[in-house]
Amino acid sequence: MKNSEKNEILNTIWDSATKQLKNLLNEETYAQWIIPVLPVSYDGKKFILGVSDEFFLSWLQDNFGEIIANAVSKAAGKKTILNFEIGHTHPEEKAPPEKPVKKAAKSKAAKKRAPKNCHNRHTFNNFVVGPENEFAVAAAKSILKTDGPSPANPLFIYGGTGLGKTHLLQAVAHEAAEKNPDAVIEYLSCEEFLNLYLESLNTKMHARFRNRFRKADYLLIDDIHFIAKKTSLQEEFFNTFNNLYNADKKILLTSDRRPSEINHLEDRLVSRFDSGLTVDIQPLGVETRMAILQKKQEEHLIKIDNNILFFIADKITSNVRRLEGALTRLLTFLSLKGGKLTIDDTERILAPMLEDEISTLLTVETIQKTVADHFDLKVADLTGNKRPRNIAVPRMMAMYFSRKMTDKSLPEIGSCFGKNHATVLHAVKEMDKRQKVDNTIKHTLSLLERQLQNV
Repeated sequence: MKNSEKNEILNTIWDSATKQLKNLLNEETYAQWIIPVLPVSYDGKKFILGVSDEFFLSWLQDNFGEIIANAVSKAAGKKTILNFEIGHTHPEEKAPPEKPVKKAAKSKAAKKRAPKNCHNRHTFNNFVVGPENEFAVAAAKSILKTDGPSPANPLFIYGGTGLGKTHLLQAVAHEAAEKNPDAVIEYLSCEEFLNLYLESLNTKMHARFRNRFRKADYLLIDDIHFIAKKTSLQEEFFNTFNNLYNADKKILLTSDRRPSEINHLEDRLVSRFDSGLTVDIQPLGVETRMAILQKKQEEHLIKIDNNILFFIADKITSNVRRLEGALTRLLTFLSLKGGKLTIDDTERILAPMLEDEISTLLTVETIQKTVADHFDLKVADLTGNKRPRNIAVPRMMAMYFSRKMTDKSLPEIGSCFGKNHATVLHAVKEMDKRQKVDNTIKHTLSLLERQLQNV
């Protein structure tokens, strides 16, 4: 087959697929995520699409990969493997030849682009605020209100995976760029920071690396806990931190745990991180998960009944990414089959995801071991009959988390501890009561909960 014929088939399939996608997605989403994608090749089995960069690819695959794959297969008339290539820019996105008289206008437009590495959708407008994250959101916004010293600087946000820390950090970057287009904003993950640091050493360009980050007006580092155990990187970051802090520049960090809980983090860095404001994002409740689904649904023309959305919010509790993935799966089904979803349909379509969700639930045994290790006890101490305080309180905590973080009934939990259901119920009520009046109990429960979330 001639190349011209192959290209004609390629473009015909993609044109048909994009028509389907245009009917499925709203105008803004289609323009932002589908128009920039280019058809690259098709060999009868594998269809390759071109995108600009890895960041665009990651978001496209996570949010629209399944929808696009189904549209391409339908357009091709058979099951087709969909792959992506980076490094392709849509002709309409390429800048026209520069004209001297328009340089100033182009420069102004360039300044309005999203900060490097930040996703266009990760703004405060798209962030769903609930009781679990409202303090963190308020703190993030407060650091943007002043150009001088701020009691919230540095801002350290911690919490479990998939709760919105990255979204919040990028929202600050967007807002800072909007507020001051000339601001120097450095947003990146700790892993990227490490890779750039190592590259600067290997290429003997360390001075350039140092100058880059010490000129930042905003330094935003995601997953800063990865700096642990890396002595030379901690030294470099310590000096950069001091340089920016003394110049009243903004420093925002995220982690899966509070500074004092990051093992192998130097005390002087713990002290620096704790010198500003440390806030947490709690696991999202069903109301907030429901609000996220409703917000996400606004991007699509097809709508799902609230009773179905509530079913998803109730069953998928681990993180936001899975929540959004479930919604995308249902929207894809509706785009191909039409009709109206029932709860039975939803359970069938989401069966693999719901099974994965159940498999991620903690076991009572895991909770027992985690609590026992924390208090330097043996699991046998928690399941035995000894009742001294150093065992009784950890035992109640283990029962409390077994009830809160597993799907086991009271009698089943009691059996795991060699007790009856009444003992478990008493332990749960006792921990609920004590943490309201005893800050030590409250702090220990909070610490253990974060440890269990990351098991």
